[in-house]
Amino acid sequence: MIISSYKSVLRGQCNAFFQVTMSRPKILAASGNHVKLEVPSGWFTTLSVVSRKPYNQLVTCDFVVQGDAKNHFIVNKYGQNSQTMRDLDSTEDILPIIPQNEPVVIDINVYFSTKGSVKEDALKNDSYKSSRLNILGTQKPANAPKDFPDYNTYLIFVEDAPPTIQVQGAPEYDDSLITINIIQGLATAPKPDTSSQAIAQTGKEAINNFLNQYTDPSKPGPTIPDTDIKPPPPQPASPYPVGILGAGVSGLYAAMMLQSLGIKYEIMEGSGRTGGRLYTHYFPKNPGKYQYYDVGAMRYPETTFMTRTFDLARKRLGINMIPYIRSDVGDDPFFNFNGRTVTRAQSNAANLVKDDLFKVTEKNDGNVPEVWFNRGSGYFWDTILGQLRDNFKNYPFAQAFEMLKEWEEHSVTSYLMLIHKVPYPVIKWWESVESRTGLFDQSLTETVLASLVFMDPNVKNPNWFCFDGGSEVVHKAMVERLNVKPQHYMRAVIIKDSDDGKSITVTFNTERNPRPQTQTRTEKKYSNVISTMSLACLRMVDLDNLYLSYGQRNAIRQLMYTPSIKIGLQFKKPWWEDLNIVGGQSSTDRPIRDVVYPSYGPDDSHPGSQKSNCMIAAYNGMQDAQRLGGLMKGRDTPEEKVLLDIVMRDLAALHNQPVDKLWDLYEDYYPWDFYRDEFQLGAFCQFGPGQFQYTYPYVTQPASKDQRFHFAGDATSTFHGWVAGALNSAWRAVLGMLLAHPELNPNPGEDIIAKFKREWGDSEEWDQRDLAKHVYVGREVGKINRQNS
Repeated sequence: MIISSYKSVLRGQCNAFFQVTMSRPKILAASGNHVKLEVPSGWFTTLSVVSRKPYNQLVTCDFVVQGDAKNHFIVNKYGQNSQTMRDLDSTEDILPIIPQNEPVVIDINVYFSTKGSVKEDALKNDSYKSSRLNILGTQKPANAPKDFPDYNTYLIFVEDAPPTIQVQGAPEYDDSLITINIIQGLATAPKPDTSSQAIAQTGKEAINNFLNQYTDPSKPGPTIPDTDIKPPPPQPASPYPVGILGAGVSGLYAAMMLQSLGIKYEIMEGSGRTGGRLYTHYFPKNPGKYQYYDVGAMRYPETTFMTRTFDLARKRLGINMIPYIRSDVGDDPFFNFNGRTVTRAQSNAANLVKDDLFKVTEKNDGNVPEVWFNRGSGYFWDTILGQLRDNFKNYPFAQAFEMLKEWEEHSVTSYLMLIHKVPYPVIKWWESVESRTGLFDQSLTETVLASLVFMDPNVKNPNWFCFDGGSEVVHKAMVERLNVKPQHYMRAVIIKDSDDGKSITVTFNTERNPRPQTQTRTEKKYSNVISTMSLACLRMVDLDNLYLSYGQRNAIRQLMYTPSIKIGLQFKKPWWEDLNIVGGQSSTDRPIRDVVYPSYGPDDSHPGSQKSNCMIAAYNGMQDAQRLGGLMKGRDTPEEKVLLDIVMRDLAALHNQPVDKLWDLYEDYYPWDFYRDEFQLGAFCQFGPGQFQYTYPYVTQPASKDQRFHFAGDATSTFHGWVAGALNSAWRAVLGMLLAHPELNPNPGEDIIAKFKREWGDSEEWDQRDLAKHVYVGREVGKINRQNS
């Protein structure tokens, strides 16, 4: 899911994994009223205060991270502070310290008030320091089990007496007790980048709101008591395998997980190929190692939310990844707008505002007011979206996320027009230069989240990768590791509950013939079905006899898959390298929109180049994709001859080259439109305003009478549009299935959930208990709805 622009291609970010130190908590200072502790990165802290004299005690805690005060926390019987007012009689204040790159210093000062109410700004006038304190501590015993978490506990006993009237003899250290518990977090946990946190949190909020609807008695509709998450009633083991519909990366990953657990499965693929949107096309006319382009997924940022992708590729499959060049090595990508072409070098040398190189202002026969033009087209990406992104840098994450949620009902266009009062011509100018035609009608929050992937304010210096040999090497390696291979040309046409909800029956069309009466059909029964089909394709399946909630049927119908096309061209040589372009991309408002130059190569089939001689000559989406896609009618058809002519014409204009020269160098082409692919019917999901709240919870919950139908695929993840989303969705579908059907366990004496977590880890999108609750609520609500129907 990418917002392309001539500015955004020059930007990026990298992954930021924190390294957990092996240091332990330690006391830095302790005297009078003052205690200072250092907490290593990766540890968590709670603070509790109990006082015998709550009428006059004040405790302040200052948190310092990397030398800067982050929070000023005050505990006070009567006073007020920026957090919340606490009662010291018997209270525990949990102070979470998020794991980070640097240690956290906790500075505790104990004061006593001479008045009934103490304010922070009155410390000097209305209070005095405690005179003495005593500290006792304990830590993890040396003989504790190896897997027992490390911890430190400090008990701080405080004497309530001004220095001038200290009690002689033994001090009264029992006037107040401060308890600090510090426990070590998971040593392998990475620090989430902002984009990963924000995208995952969007889904978590939607799930929490959904569950609250059914567990809060004040809400309308059925109420499910939130007192316990009950396991499903015991069921006998099923003789049928688990059916996986779709042999894309999500289906293959689900199969790998089931295989590791000893659960029988089958993978049924409707098309004649494996991989789904992991699709690499090799040009056959003049073959070579690097004579390809990635029709589907092609580039992978090494960010936290891509952890599962890199784990699969590097650790489980041992696949070589090479750097992906987002910004060209040379200084001359091309920008062509309003019929005018400039290179980056030329644009850098010019005063874009003064010169109006693309002639878009009112004084140059355009319609962009000069007051807006003077801010530049990057004002949208850098300033307006930048303000929303920078909230994650300037405020705690939770507060920044709430600030973003304020606008979740807006599209980009409505936000710009109604909130920022941007004129419509300016919005369309920004959309032309910074995005896709029509994409500003989509969700603002989706756009901000997508921009965070490329421009995280807390992460810098990008690391992007692609696969040596194209992304298809991933699904090929996955299939090699499966004992049960995918079956092709098995198109699901009917899915229904069977055996009174004890199985799922799927009818497959094996001939791909549009006339039902001539099709050869076969039925198969499964204990459970994991559908990784796109929701667009699932809508074409007969689901009349499969129990789906109202929300699930609406989600299948409503969720939008954006159009996207790519047109790959092979040339006799990479002529763009003669223009000092190696990697990166150029952009235009012409029909082709974006041109992507290869980051891989060269090979012996086309010697003398730095990289491959195959480029993505057109990469666009939304309305731009629909128009070019309408000409994709099959190789050598009149329509595709027109299409190829348009592409060559646009390439020549964008690069200031004679079109005849490009034709002389031309060898082959291969176009692809994901909307016209009968096994995709769309490129990737793009939630509209409000759809996270009203659709996402339903497609993450098991369906059918007995919760035997499970949704997967990147659209059912918060990271839709990325391979990581497809993998995370398979993780959630498999775990949800195990929670709903523990009888799938082939070894009842073993904890299959624990085995699953050991082998496949946790997910940044889901907590196991939240998922169990989600499954439980879905089961109980389904029973109520079926009884009332």
